[in-house]
Amino acid sequence: MSELREEYPVPLAQSEILIAASPEKVWALISDLERGPEWSVVTLRCEITSEGPPGVGCTYRSVSKFAASKITTEHEIMEWDPPHRMVTKVVKGAESILTQTCEAQAGGTLLTMSNEFATPAGLLGFVSDKLAKQVTDILAQELARIKEVVEKSPGSAQASSAKGGRGESVSSTEGCK
Repeated sequence: MSELREEYPVPLAQSEILIAASPEKVWALISDLERGPEWSVVTLRCEITSEGPPGVGCTYRSVSKFAASKITTEHEIMEWDPPHRMVTKVVKGAESILTQTCEAQAGGTLLTMSNEFATPAGLLGFVSDKLAKQVTDILAQELARIKEVVEKSPGSAQASSAKGGRGESVSSTEGCK
């Protein structure tokens, strides 16, 4: 359970996809923070704002477009376990926690992204659920782009088991609890 869920109920958006590549190849893309705009459908720019390599405590700033607005947010990496798990928290901007996990599977890597986010006080449940659905759709699009970028990179094996079935993103939303 994340610290957002411990503080108060928050929506959860989650999606996953099977990528025909090793966890290391998938991790190489998602952990290169400045390459975020290459696969994110909302991120326009991303820059590391702290010294040293990415890892726990690393901070970065991103400019994103969401609902026809440009939003600047500042993030901090809370967990860093290459090539398995990265958790980032928005520390300035709309409060959220993004978790990305890479799990070795037959035929490649199961990449799961989940985003827990706080909603403004008094926001009705159905509005919160609609926002969770929108974020889930965005995650599914981003996973499809990550899959495309990684599988087209040199040295990636296009496993036939990654086609169809688990090769398509699987999404779920979990409203306020």
